[in-house]
Amino acid sequence: MIARPFRAKIQQIRHLTPDIREMTLEMVEPSSLSFQAGQAIAVSVPDEVSGSPLLRYFSLASPPCSSTHLVLLLNSQDRGKGSTFLLEKNIGVEVQIFGPCGSFLLQHEPGKELLFVGTGTGVAPLWSMMATLLEKGTSQPIKLLWGLRGELDQYYLQELEAWTTQHKNFSYVLTLSKPNETWEGKQGRVTDLLQDLTSVNNLAVYVCGNRAMVNEVNTLLMEKGKCSIYRERHSETH
Repeated sequence: MIARPFRAKIQQIRHLTPDIREMTLEMVEPSSLSFQAGQAIAVSVPDEVSGSPLLRYFSLASPPCSSTHLVLLLNSQDRGKGSTFLLEKNIGVEVQIFGPCGSFLLQHEPGKELLFVGTGTGVAPLWSMMATLLEKGTSQPIKLLWGLRGELDQYYLQELEAWTTQHKNFSYVLTLSKPNETWEGKQGRVTDLLQDLTSVNNLAVYVCGNRAMVNEVNTLLMEKGKCSIYRERHSETH
């Protein structure tokens, strides 16, 4: 059952790449939203065809400690009604949201190594989870495998490097599926990185991306052994 509607206003829009926008919503009424890392909000979008508003879901990239300001990652190339609706709005405009929504949550498995696998803006709920864990000072090893298309599609690199410097238990691998010839980092799809895993038996894996990627990750991991796998399918259009 959808919770009652809340009011929020667009506080900031950052251009992270030519296509990716980071939108910060400031809670208006009430002044904060209680949620868990990995959850989403639903944005009410007017629909001229039906005359009734539609709900479009967006994972929160911000951690729960940021209950007054909610961060979304939007792709300006999406053709979905939700992304189009939000990106057409100016700073200060109010929107109606519902939430929190979803059951893609961190699980209590203190003895496990934590592996996060994502593509594109599917990193949003993973980002919230990792930020939450690092803020709490967990000693569990945390590793992010992130797949993007090309060099111009990279973002949050400074934040990732800061996490790597500040937290000895954090690491990440970025791979590009269509890099330029001068690219010296990892190449290929994010699922290719899973081939390097020698054992998965002590892993808890959190995966977010398109349906095909999520299913492929699940299959590859199951072929290597038994581990906890938590999945969220991330729609390319909202």
